[in-house]
Amino acid sequence: MNLLPMRRSRAIFRATGAVVPLGLLMLAGCSVLPEASLDPTRYYVLSGPAAVVAPQAEAPVVYLRGVEVARYLHSRPVIVRRGDNEIEFHDFARWGEPLEQGIARVIRDELVARGAARAVQISGVRREGAGRDYTLTVRVTACEGGAAGDVIFRAVWELVANGGKPRVIGGGEYRAADLRWDGKTEASLTAQLSLAVSGLAGEVAAALAKK
Repeated sequence: MNLLPMRRSRAIFRATGAVVPLGLLMLAGCSVLPEASLDPTRYYVLSGPAAVVAPQAEAPVVYLRGVEVARYLHSRPVIVRRGDNEIEFHDFARWGEPLEQGIARVIRDELVARGAARAVQISGVRREGAGRDYTLTVRVTACEGGAAGDVIFRAVWELVANGGKPRVIGGGEYRAADLRWDGKTEASLTAQLSLAVSGLAGEVAAALAKK
């Protein structure tokens, strides 16, 4: 009896049996690759006036220096304050633009929409003082939500009439009041902070009306 073919077939079976499980393991490894997760980050911007109003021809031109914000507000995450000395950065809720630029934009749009200014020129557009009736400076010292649902927005501002002898015609510290957010969603907080900036613009507009 010739045993050679039988030996060869057993050898082939043994070789094949060693290869097949390895191939199956390789295929199984490919099938358990982690799925790509969605980025949970959301981006927010301050909103200005809903209505668009044509500039008033007799209204003055205001030069708005670049808005200055407190150092901790330079970060992009939305902030919630949990005490006098504790703040919480919401890493998955971020400002879609630098906060100082957003505040300047809302102030500009509000002053024009209220008819308080014909135009508001922001720092860097033209040479300072050229064709500008007033210069407005704004320094924001707080712009966040409180853990209990309060809205914390404070800003020091000054309005100066330009000319041969510049004079201060308005200014002070503005503090947002009677604003609340739901304490849960950043969309609610940023909407209320928008109203806070609008309130600041309202104070500036009142000073311009008394010129």
